[in-house]
Amino acid sequence: MAKLKIGVVPYMNAKPFIYGFQEKADEVDIVYGVPSVLPKMLENEELDIILMPSVGYFRGIGYKIISGSSIASNGLVESVRLFIRVSSIAQIKTVALDKDSMTSCVLTKIILWKRYSLKPEYITLNDKREIYNEYADAFLVIGDDAMKVREEGFIILDLGQEWKELTGLPFVYAVWVTKSESKLKGLSELLVGAKEHGLEFANEIAGIEAKRLEMGKERCLRYLNESIKYNLGEQEICGLKTFYDYALEIGEVREGVKIEFYN
Repeated sequence: MAKLKIGVVPYMNAKPFIYGFQEKADEVDIVYGVPSVLPKMLENEELDIILMPSVGYFRGIGYKIISGSSIASNGLVESVRLFIRVSSIAQIKTVALDKDSMTSCVLTKIILWKRYSLKPEYITLNDKREIYNEYADAFLVIGDDAMKVREEGFIILDLGQEWKELTGLPFVYAVWVTKSESKLKGLSELLVGAKEHGLEFANEIAGIEAKRLEMGKERCLRYLNESIKYNLGEQEICGLKTFYDYALEIGEVREGVKIEFYN
């Protein structure tokens, strides 16, 4: 029987899933890719299921969400941040968006418009080292890199916290999806089981990630246990629907998309 090919992001926030999948190495092949790359791999049938950026689901056709798990936050997220070089938020005229991101790029536009009445020019941040230069007023950085930026000289907006203050809801950055016509069985159980198994070893994962990222273990553990939420319950789905409504309002997703779950 062919192994299930699962596409995941290489960031610390996905490591509980990855740790859980390692228990099923005879059934699962893990493929790593940044959020902007994974949807194309699923479309090309290189993968069976992926951790898809939420906006990718709302832009795509022929996908269904696998229930029970996601990458979300309910307030401070730490790994999706806008680093502002000008002296006030109101002065932002140009924003460089992380090329690896999809959902957080749209979230940035929503936050700046809905919370700060700003519609700046958006350009691409191709090299995260460039945030220390002054060619843009603000820089979106996601993933592990966002947690490693030298903070001096920036005003920092944590976009998970900004979303919580705007809506009162969790924000869902990525959902597990497969193609609508897929015939695979037991996917929700597989993902929920992997998540639960991985979170049991959060302390061990935090130690490994602290060495990899050259960060404090306690910060990594707090991030895994508190900043990132891994469920996809009623509140998360409500947050996902609200994100869709805002994204539709600013023209970033297509009309008429329903949240459909894979059975």
